[in-house]
Amino acid sequence: MDSSAAESTPLLGQKKTRPSGRARQYLTQNIRVDNAYIPLLACCFLTGLIDAGSYSAWSVFMGMQTGNTIFLALGTAGLPPGSDSLKWARSGISILSLMLGSFITGRIYTAVGPLRRLTLALSFFVQAICIVIAALLVQTGTVPKSAAENKMVLIAIPFLAAQSGAQVVTAKSLGFSEVPTTVLTSVYNDLASDARLLAWKNPKRDRRVGAAAMLLLGGITAGWLLRASNDFTAVLWMGAAMKLLLSFSWLLFRADVDA
Repeated sequence: MDSSAAESTPLLGQKKTRPSGRARQYLTQNIRVDNAYIPLLACCFLTGLIDAGSYSAWSVFMGMQTGNTIFLALGTAGLPPGSDSLKWARSGISILSLMLGSFITGRIYTAVGPLRRLTLALSFFVQAICIVIAALLVQTGTVPKSAAENKMVLIAIPFLAAQSGAQVVTAKSLGFSEVPTTVLTSVYNDLASDARLLAWKNPKRDRRVGAAAMLLLGGITAGWLLRASNDFTAVLWMGAAMKLLLSFSWLLFRADVDA
């Protein structure tokens, strides 16, 4: 037998893996979660960015639902004085949309596994598309940039709130409860009550501080963007671009060889 032919022939009992098979194997591998908190800190920034923008433009939050719950409660009494009649509706739709996003994401993660590269990448890709849809609705004038009392605002809220819900489910699925990505009350409480608060090495404390700092930074960024352009669209496009980059970042995480 020719030597070159022998070299190209697989050994007995070996199966030659096709490129498509290797790609499938790579995409369906569970990631190592050691550094998975880094994209979640970026999500904290996104929450600050989008929530600061949405509250400034439409007087409603997309991720921080405690505030919306209070708005909904006050709305039953027609308060606060001078608020528009749709404030309670915006808050209620945001709460329900976040819950729907969480419900769908949770069921999908349970069915296919929350730690797979492809699962995380597609989840964040869909979240990015939700922000893109909201940005297009605003940019085309279908939804006003700042008139909160306009009923058309109710069309864009579900997309932004639902992606926030999916984001929260991801944080919990990855096991980083100290980086919830949307709320800071529990973060502040856990930070202050931590018995090892002043310890030199305390990863959970560091991540809590990072979550608070990133959310604050996101809000500051939105504030300056709105001050410079008075345009909520710029905030949304920035959020969509960041979420899309995070989607691809999950594909670069190392595999968990022990899974």
